[in-house]
Amino acid sequence: MIYVSRYANPELRKGLYTPVRISIGTPKWPLGYILAGEIKELMPFGLKDIGDIEEFKQRYFNRLDRYGVDLIQNRLDCFTQYGRDVVLLCYEDIRKGPADWCHRTMFAEWWKLRTGELIGELKDESKFKKAQPKESNWVELPLF
Repeated sequence: MIYVSRYANPELRKGLYTPVRISIGTPKWPLGYILAGEIKELMPFGLKDIGDIEEFKQRYFNRLDRYGVDLIQNRLDCFTQYGRDVVLLCYEDIRKGPADWCHRTMFAEWWKLRTGELIGELKDESKFKKAQPKESNWVELPLF
């Protein structure tokens, strides 16, 4: 089975999965598990700064279509041979809501549309931490 998730998902530390990077960068913090490799064809090179979700999705889908299902399946097969479920990883915690969309969920959608196969989000039972606004240390001083 194939899943998508975020690097910080503690479920990955159980050692039951084959974690595969599909983000442009590699995490700089200790993961608690070893990445089995990467699939460059799924990385959003050149698309990262597109803020409009629909434009991003269209351009990402077009790129995936150029690679095609067969090539991507071949890349996935390199990791499924290890006998464990494969988890495609990037950074975003999509539990925050629709404003925090991610290319990994778009890949899963594209894959379902092209193959009929579902790629779900790996369970993540960690506590959801809502971002708290930071208090400013700035003090406004009088000019005169």
